[in-house]
Amino acid sequence: MKLQSKSVVDHTLKYLEDMIVKGKLGPGQRIKEQEISSQLGISRLPVREAFKILETEGLIKREPRRGVFVSEVTSDDIWEIYTLKIGLYSVGVILAIDKITDNDIRKLEKIVLQMEKIVNEDSSPDIIKYAELNNLFHKTTTIIAGHGRLRKMVQSLNNQIKRISYRSFTKKGHLKSSCRYHRQILEAIKSRDKILAERLTKEHIVKALEVQKELDEGQH
Repeated sequence: MKLQSKSVVDHTLKYLEDMIVKGKLGPGQRIKEQEISSQLGISRLPVREAFKILETEGLIKREPRRGVFVSEVTSDDIWEIYTLKIGLYSVGVILAIDKITDNDIRKLEKIVLQMEKIVNEDSSPDIIKYAELNNLFHKTTTIIAGHGRLRKMVQSLNNQIKRISYRSFTKKGHLKSSCRYHRQILEAIKSRDKILAERLTKEHIVKALEVQKELDEGQH
């Protein structure tokens, strides 16, 4: 029974995450427990559990006596998160090169091949899947580095920025550029070139931040 309950919570969580990441539930919008349970044909309990997880991920906020709302991400939040990512991802890739094995390289290669497959498909690319692989690539470097605190910090930032990353990847040019960068970073890792791997990692995140600024300016 517990397993079944867990799968219902996971399904509810995925449903709500997708709605928030794709902007179907916008910043500041109220999410009603009863509405979600009715839409999914489930009890309120798994919705409540999903809310707890989404709150820790920074995607929603609870306001006493008012309800649950989609959290807002300001341009300052975006700047803070991306500038932190520049530092953390760079440290991750440098430390990973010191410890990397052939098996680790195969794992990263598999991730990049999946990213390339999504980007090069003629049909509309699965942006959510691409964003997940993008996060997985950098998470894997922190795991290879063997740095537990770094991995947790990277995971926390990725959770906070899911919908922002999704928004930037809807720009076809940025999606292709991101994919090329990951291939180049991987090749630098393979050749154990720390300086190049660090430079490419920083460049790739700076470009993503520039795209976010362009998107923000386009909305004003």
